[in-house]
Amino acid sequence: MAMGNLAQRAATALVLVPVLVVALFVDPTSWSILAIATIAGMFAHDELLRMSLPVSADERFVGLRAAVLLSGAAMVVLSMIFTPQVALPPTLTVAAIALGVALLARKRTLAKASQHMAAVYASLLYVPLLVSVWSPMKGDFNNGASWLFVTLAIAFGSDTVAYFFGRFLGKHKLYPAVSPKKTMEGAFGGLVGGVLATAGFGSLWLIPELPIGHAVVLGICGSAVGQFGDLFESMLKRGYGVKDSGNLLPGHGGMLDRIDALLFVAPVVYYYATLVLGLGR
Repeated sequence: MAMGNLAQRAATALVLVPVLVVALFVDPTSWSILAIATIAGMFAHDELLRMSLPVSADERFVGLRAAVLLSGAAMVVLSMIFTPQVALPPTLTVAAIALGVALLARKRTLAKASQHMAAVYASLLYVPLLVSVWSPMKGDFNNGASWLFVTLAIAFGSDTVAYFFGRFLGKHKLYPAVSPKKTMEGAFGGLVGGVLATAGFGSLWLIPELPIGHAVVLGICGSAVGQFGDLFESMLKRGYGVKDSGNLLPGHGGMLDRIDALLFVAPVVYYYATLVLGLGR
């Protein structure tokens, strides 16, 4: 990694990390996390829509993108108020109907309506649906801030440990067709990082109600899906012919580039805690 890029990444982290710390541990409510989830989700969602609905001389998607982004934001906000299990089915239903009507109204682009439908419907499932558990995780659990912190540790800690395992031990390519630099050794390191996050930060420190056995299982599952999330976004970018999803975060690329693993990790942690451990509302 170039020194200039490393400096940019560090500067971005110096801005974002204090914001996260305040939202997690200083604000006793879930409102700041909801704001972060809504804003980050909308930026990532818009980056995906810009890749999947590229603007041309004949087509403008400002109105359609706005409708999709508002639908996604509603999913995130209502999930905190009513819980994801209650809010998401009706919200997705209304969004699907409304966006279907919006696509019918775009008479000049009817020939590509099926492509546009696939892009906007899929975008709702990929970004806001997966973001919708962030704020409920803090608000619904007695120890919600710690659960969300451990979720972030799985996503970003796994990536860090995987990087060092891959750098010093990596010999066997993991999935070169999608990500040529990732190795099987790095992937194993990511699993180790996930277990360290759930057992070290979780069971042994911040979340005593998380049994160590469950912590190991959750760490492995969380890290595995996080790595799939990273690969999935890389696959999308290759398909769309772009290097980064955007340039919002210096040194990191776009918001979607930064949260791609977290998108997959957070729902696994949330539903493991609610359905397996019986936590939450």
